[in-house]
Amino acid sequence: MSGNGWVSEAPCAGDFRFTPEETTAEAPTEPLVALLTVCRDCPFRAQCIDLVLPSASLFDGICGGRLWRDGQVLATCDDAQPAELRERGRRPITHGTEAGARAHNRRGERACSLCREAGRLAQQARRARKRATGT
Repeated sequence: MSGNGWVSEAPCAGDFRFTPEETTAEAPTEPLVALLTVCRDCPFRAQCIDLVLPSASLFDGICGGRLWRDGQVLATCDDAQPAELRERGRRPITHGTEAGARAHNRRGERACSLCREAGRLAQQARRARKRATGT
């Protein structure tokens, strides 16, 4: 599935039971480790890591079959593979620019309102230049 359309299909969709205060770097609690069972059969663990970029963003929570605190793995689900941890390192989107609108498109997602407006204005300017040159 391209883009982020898989998010609504993930087994954890709408499941936000974690708060960072519930664990420490030294000892994740049993209820949090139990939440990882949701990830066990999830076919989207690698895409989840790629979407969230947990180590780069110093993420706190459950992502890609792992419990994260400040971007560090505290616990993993039973069958998590090390290769799934690879973050593809997508560049951040420069919102409010035409390049930002293109970046959203490349990711297969709907552009945010700032990027849509920047794309619309850039297209409008290109059309005006084309009319001015008479081609």
